[in-house]
Amino acid sequence: MRFVELLQRRWFEGNARLWGKECARVMLFAFMVKKNQYESTAPSYAWISRRALETRTDWRQVGETTMLYDPSGQVVEMSDDLNLRSVIHLVIEIEYGYELSKLTTPWECADMLREAHGAADGYLDKKVGR
Repeated sequence: MRFVELLQRRWFEGNARLWGKECARVMLFAFMVKKNQYESTAPSYAWISRRALETRTDWRQVGETTMLYDPSGQVVEMSDDLNLRSVIHLVIEIEYGYELSKLTTPWECADMLREAHGAADGYLDKKVGR
């Protein structure tokens, strides 16, 4: 691998880790806000996770448990057994995967998604544990 290609790959990997960590940070914050906001009604964690997902740009609810990511047109059924970690990984897979698909080759996309998922897990493990 040439030096320039190696630098470019390292830069992409760093961006992927940053994207995953920031996604987890923002989603955890939104989840905590929504949890406090709806504390008196005692909704499920999946319900709160769907509300947190709605705070993200380009996501909207199109059914009781169905969410749509507008740029790709991808519809996701979010069952009541999903937790916040699962929703964060779903967001990484759909949002970041969509952005990467416009920039990189499929194998590079898979590598960068793996980096983003790992960074999100690392952040969540540090903040809320497993």
